[in-house]
Amino acid sequence: MTTSIGSVLRSSGIANIERALSARSARPRAKVWKNSIAVGHEQRVKAYMPIRNARQMREMIEAAKLYERQTLAERRTTTPRIRNGAIGQAGIQIIEFMARIIDYSSGALFPSLHTIVQGTGLSKNCVVQSLARLKEARILDWFRRYEPIPEDEVDGAGPRVRQATNAYRFLFPAFLARIFAARRRRGIAADTAPACEQYRQIEAARDMDRMMDQLPLWELPREQRNKRELADSLSSLARALGMSERESSSREDNPRRYFI
Repeated sequence: MTTSIGSVLRSSGIANIERALSARSARPRAKVWKNSIAVGHEQRVKAYMPIRNARQMREMIEAAKLYERQTLAERRTTTPRIRNGAIGQAGIQIIEFMARIIDYSSGALFPSLHTIVQGTGLSKNCVVQSLARLKEARILDWFRRYEPIPEDEVDGAGPRVRQATNAYRFLFPAFLARIFAARRRRGIAADTAPACEQYRQIEAARDMDRMMDQLPLWELPREQRNKRELADSLSSLARALGMSERESSSREDNPRRYFI
């Protein structure tokens, strides 16, 4: 009894392995992130969120700044020298940059990481960390996307798709709306200066005042010298008035001491 080579291969499973390897090599490889969506199909997963008007975006940015200052103040109660709150000043810069380039009618927003870096002037690492904080705060979200590679760029049995830029969207969380509503009720205008810059300016002014207080009078500028002379005169006048009041009260308490 003779056994053919084909039956031996089929019984050993080698033929099946050969066919599987051949089919796998012929199948295009897709080197993209998991759960990526195809470019042009963003609306299927609601990757974009249209903006009603510019006022909605401005209110959201102001609320984000207020939220950053609030969380910064809370963190400074335990760590006085900390510079950022929950989203950081870099996060505010990214929000403002995204608000400038978003398509309000459709909500389309898909800048590359390089575009964000160039538009904000931040480092790549800072942008990545700030985006993560914005996503954790539910202020910004994004979806990964992929796109087909043109036929003239495909070489052999390589990948037929490639990773595209992310699709971003603003979430407009409810807690930011509450923060802005509370600010509007109090009538407090949003401050244009960052909280860390305000803190730096206040500390610099205090250092300058302490330095001026240590200088002798003749080394001060004319304006500072006039202020100190006026302060000294007022202080002397206050001391004199205090002494006069004490003497008057003493006379009233002990009239015989002065009228014998």
